[in-house]
Amino acid sequence: MRRNASLALASLILSALAACDNVQWGGVQIEFVPPPPAASDAPVQPDDQVFTEFGLPRGPVLFHLQQTAQGSVLVPVGEISGDSLLMLRRPAGVSPQAYEQRFRETVLPVGAQFKVFRRGAAVGTFVVQSAGTPTACGVPTARGNTTVVAAAADATQFLAFREGLAPDVRGEYSPPQVNGLINTYSAIVAERLILQAGLPRPRSWLGARRDMEAIEIEAGGHPEMASTYLVGDSLTVGPADPQGYSVFYLADYETARGYTPLYSEVRDYRKTGKAAPVLIDYLNWNRTGGPNVLVQVFGRNQSWYEVVARRGGRWQKVWEAGKCG
Repeated sequence: MRRNASLALASLILSALAACDNVQWGGVQIEFVPPPPAASDAPVQPDDQVFTEFGLPRGPVLFHLQQTAQGSVLVPVGEISGDSLLMLRRPAGVSPQAYEQRFRETVLPVGAQFKVFRRGAAVGTFVVQSAGTPTACGVPTARGNTTVVAAAADATQFLAFREGLAPDVRGEYSPPQVNGLINTYSAIVAERLILQAGLPRPRSWLGARRDMEAIEIEAGGHPEMASTYLVGDSLTVGPADPQGYSVFYLADYETARGYTPLYSEVRDYRKTGKAAPVLIDYLNWNRTGGPNVLVQVFGRNQSWYEVVARRGGRWQKVWEAGKCG
């Protein structure tokens, strides 16, 4: 009987404790704190007013993923809208701190996973681990961990999309290789463009070449080529020789003519100021037509992006981000 009475008393005490937040027991105050909500219930999605006020992207965002000496850096490029991009930037009247907080909560939360692409194929994943330095336009970036297939382990430039918002791309990563024809024609194509623009030849073609890559953006037996040549400049943000220039082109191979430009940019710094373009990568990210080519342009005080694609039967610049500051 005594044992049953003790059990009943204990049960009564526990029931009383469960019904109270604060309990005095033997001179000791015990406080019961309810557990936090499950992680899936905690985030609160911004409403339409917040999206509008803070200029947050409503659609998929294209990201540029870079492998640097300090690790992986994820940079937002633009919001995909139809067959073009919308520029991302902090709206006037919104404080940098408020914009950064909202953008990170919505677009770059810690722990978010991204699908990584290289040369038109899915090659791995990226996970946000910490905040990165905002861009010149005040757009937050992120640092984290990148895991890619062995074939892409030496690559340093990728495209990325948030998991669930990535384009459906099929096929395995099989990058085209620079061959003898590309090596032969790279400087020949650059020389034609330089002379057409009335600019002097560089002292050394090898010294002027900053980037040369084989790509596959057109159907055919030979890979295309993307090249950047610079005189008095480098592929970094910073000053350049006022007399310098840059040459960037995409070229296709024709049996009768060799490699000829599909698209080209020649910039005389005496007229345009520093602008040094270089290929980042390509992908059919808007799910229509062929691949879109992402190019990064390095200026004196900042870098920005542009997109080259085939429209109306010819390759052309279809989007360029505005400069900030």
